[in-house]
Amino acid sequence: MAELVNKLEELVRCALAKGADQAEAFGQRFEGREVWLENNRIKTAKSHPGEGIGLRVIKNKRLGFASDNNLDEANFEELCTKALALASANLTDRFQIIPEPRKLSALKGLYDPRLVELPLKEVIAMAKRLLKAAKDYDRRVTVDSGGVFVNTGEKAIYNSQGLAASEQGSSITAMIIGMAREADEVSAFDFQFDGSLRLTDIKIEPLARRFAQNVIRSLGAKPARSFTGTVLFSPHAAAETLLFPVTFAINANNVQKGMSKLAGKTGKRIASTKLTILDDGLLKDGIASSAFDREGQPHQTIKIVNKGKLTTYLYNSYTANREGRASTGHAAGDYSSLPGISTTNLILKPGDATKSELVGSIREGILLTRFSGNSNPISGDFSGTVKGGFYIKNGKLSHPVTNTMIAGNVFDAIGNISGISKKLTKVYSYLLPYLAVEGISITSG
Repeated sequence: MAELVNKLEELVRCALAKGADQAEAFGQRFEGREVWLENNRIKTAKSHPGEGIGLRVIKNKRLGFASDNNLDEANFEELCTKALALASANLTDRFQIIPEPRKLSALKGLYDPRLVELPLKEVIAMAKRLLKAAKDYDRRVTVDSGGVFVNTGEKAIYNSQGLAASEQGSSITAMIIGMAREADEVSAFDFQFDGSLRLTDIKIEPLARRFAQNVIRSLGAKPARSFTGTVLFSPHAAAETLLFPVTFAINANNVQKGMSKLAGKTGKRIASTKLTILDDGLLKDGIASSAFDREGQPHQTIKIVNKGKLTTYLYNSYTANREGRASTGHAAGDYSSLPGISTTNLILKPGDATKSELVGSIREGILLTRFSGNSNPISGDFSGTVKGGFYIKNGKLSHPVTNTMIAGNVFDAIGNISGISKKLTKVYSYLLPYLAVEGISITSG
């Protein structure tokens, strides 16, 4: 990685020599191996290496950015010229900043050499296992799409403030999407995901079985009835319905632009006291774990919501500078883009009930496995169709449902959480429980 850092240092020197006041270079090398499933078969399998470099410059408080999809030093002169030309054409912004270095934690376990060496034929074999395990569970199972994906690489950053950092990483993920068919009946779609930083930790067969079980049990669906009551959100449904507006609202850029429902709410209660949300960029074995963010600032563990109270927004260096504070280490993006803002490993703190206990506590409601609809990130309003859901009556799953919709407001819903499961499920880079929410409008018929 020293060679990559040296290239970035050279690019920064080029920018400064051409008149930049400050400069930052971010570079990546990576290789992806991906095998896609479609219609119960292997569709494509390919390996694709890549690399790239991005240059951010500030001149007279004006920002310029340019990128290239290779690390050839012969292109550095042109890259510097482009970035500085864009800065000259841009508006003055006194909050533009290239951050100074801060102490970074050394993280172990982010890089598995076995994933680097894993040949494409082995990834194909894993995808075949995923498909076979799902199909073998029941002949009625149909795999619409999915696959197994391996990513390895290195990233580095160097800036004119004296910041230099580099890191290697690897990951393997698998997903499966589909339904069950019986005669003329088609079940609701189901989606399952697993991911790990290490080859030995990916669980192919259990993933396929969860998927197959869900689609088979959703056969025989019928309408429930229309009422206002409890919805038990599965981890996947919570991610699809509730979390997007919340993560949008805690993004400092959206707050500062007047687009956040949670603007001015730090220190105030915004949710049920049962709800605590953490973001942990240093989480052991976390899919999104890394020592530093897109700007080389340290990742950390922070509480975003603590027992219902909003404690902080998420900042990169620019949005932090606008408020005279430090970045929270949430600059996001790759070499081809300016730093944005995003969560890392988002965790909803578990409760003290099992899923079965949560179901048992519901007099009448819906278990929502998946959601197909819209959640407005600004207003928080959501409405859509229940997929793979079950009608709950007197503490028991009565029957799978069809022709059923739910509607509500995310920011009201998180204030009406009545129960949280103690088991967390991995959904991309989220770790989420089941959430029981009161007062949701349910329409069926």
